[in-house]
Amino acid sequence: MKLLLVVAAALLGVVASAQIEIQVEEVSYTDPYDGDYPLLGYVSIPDETPAPAVVIIPDISSVDDYEKTRATMLNKDLGYVGFAADIFGPDFVDANSSVWREQAGLYRGNNSLFFGRIQAAVDVMMQHPDVIADKVAVIGYCFGGTGILTYSFLGATDVVGAVSFHGGLTDFPVDQTINHPVLVLSGGADDTGTEVDTLENSLNAANATWQITRYSGIEHAFTNWNDTRGRYSERADSRSWQEMATFLGEAFGSFEYGTNPPNSTDVAAVDYDDNGFELTGYLSIPPGAEMDKTPAVVIVPDWDGVSGPDGYEAERATLLAQAGYVGFAADIYGADKQQVESFDERVELTTLYRTNYTLFVSRIQAAVDLVAAHELVDPESVFLIGYCFGGTGVVDYSFAADVTKVKVVVPFHGGLTGLAPIETDVVYPYVLVQSGGEDDAHGNNTELEMMLDAANATWEISRYSNVYHGFTHWGGGAYNPLADWRSWDAMMGVFEMVTKSDHDDYEDDGHGHSHDHGDEDDHGEEEMEGEESTNGADDAESTNGATSACWSQHQGFAGLVLLSMISFLL
Repeated sequence: MKLLLVVAAALLGVVASAQIEIQVEEVSYTDPYDGDYPLLGYVSIPDETPAPAVVIIPDISSVDDYEKTRATMLNKDLGYVGFAADIFGPDFVDANSSVWREQAGLYRGNNSLFFGRIQAAVDVMMQHPDVIADKVAVIGYCFGGTGILTYSFLGATDVVGAVSFHGGLTDFPVDQTINHPVLVLSGGADDTGTEVDTLENSLNAANATWQITRYSGIEHAFTNWNDTRGRYSERADSRSWQEMATFLGEAFGSFEYGTNPPNSTDVAAVDYDDNGFELTGYLSIPPGAEMDKTPAVVIVPDWDGVSGPDGYEAERATLLAQAGYVGFAADIYGADKQQVESFDERVELTTLYRTNYTLFVSRIQAAVDLVAAHELVDPESVFLIGYCFGGTGVVDYSFAADVTKVKVVVPFHGGLTGLAPIETDVVYPYVLVQSGGEDDAHGNNTELEMMLDAANATWEISRYSNVYHGFTHWGGGAYNPLADWRSWDAMMGVFEMVTKSDHDDYEDDGHGHSHDHGDEDDHGEEEMEGEESTNGADDAESTNGATSACWSQHQGFAGLVLLSMISFLL
């Protein structure tokens, strides 16, 4: 219990700053796997040690102020030892892009050499007096993100987790078991859906525990605030940093994962109707809710119905209220069909609503209208989530015409094939998809992305390895505590992001753009990342300014982590 609160308090304390000053020390070391090749890295050490360590593998432009800033953020934001590792050697720091390209080609063509460079950095951290030796993780950007995957596929055993940010998803050798969890963060306009499918298959062949998260309309180098081509995305940078932070917290054993149902539900039955069709939902109000200011979440139930005041959806509504949201478990089938026990009747009802999407959308709209009109609710902050059958419904709803009251839709293990036709030029809500990697109901992910892109949706899709349909249902055979926790945390993070910013803040990241899922640029050497990052004195100043927005987003993330952790203690 004490550990959870300490971690949450540390997050809240350090992310309040809107700017960051680089705080690193030089570390001269060698690669013993390559004749003691000389290397120069940079370490940032938190006030409280020993601590877990995170090794950063740099992009193609070698170690510069970008990696030093990330090392400092790991220290100040998360309390970890951050180490910006060297791959090429100190003589290549001030090289030009053609030299960096040549070097990158050397390492990408020699997996053993690349592995050795990364392992040398891991060894340095494992032996560092301020590091907990068995709590070392690796992350990498662009070229470094490719290195992270190479390192993992070659059977690294000394790290507890690996994170790849916009790394090249090339063909990786699968002749080892991956011994640590892997998080892949990918731009929807960077990697093709086919490349991601191939990576999933390779990770499965290596028996890996993995999560792959994709961001719509996001190009290569989306975390690089120095990018001169305008590819930096505040949305994707903030969201990917949050995913990394919770992933590392789990890998280091800093906090528990999984959500727990409340000891009891705290809901009130609400009778309402859809054009005269009688419905009964269940409302949960957070303590201290303010008039016209409280965000709200409408929950569309799974295929057995809303299940009454003690059902699954009422439990989720209660959890949302504990986190500060008005939670409403909506009714779809009618006041006389709260809990549908018969399998045949469930099939009959779900078939009715899936084939008559206009009726499905109408039922959902009735709940949205009811909640948006509630005296405590901020009508500009209404969100919509759904489980299984309900997950299908919230996506169908987002495709309907004139849907502007809902800011975010979240399908949890929804059936995402045979969706409703798109009736709008631009999908207004942010679409956050949370699916199991083994869930056939998800369908073909490439086709889903193409459909969302055709609808000009801003989307984010996460898939979790070895996770099946129904993974959020406590006590069910498919329940997966890790996927449940990570998907719930992702949802809360997106709610917070949208609540704190106007819709236009993220609109340009995806809305109004079409995305080619065919052959795209190689995102390794050809990206000329060296031309996007400066190494002079001005770089630190521009970094401090450019990270301001990113850091402000992290304040909300820390608060959500604290709320989530406290919920485990109640």
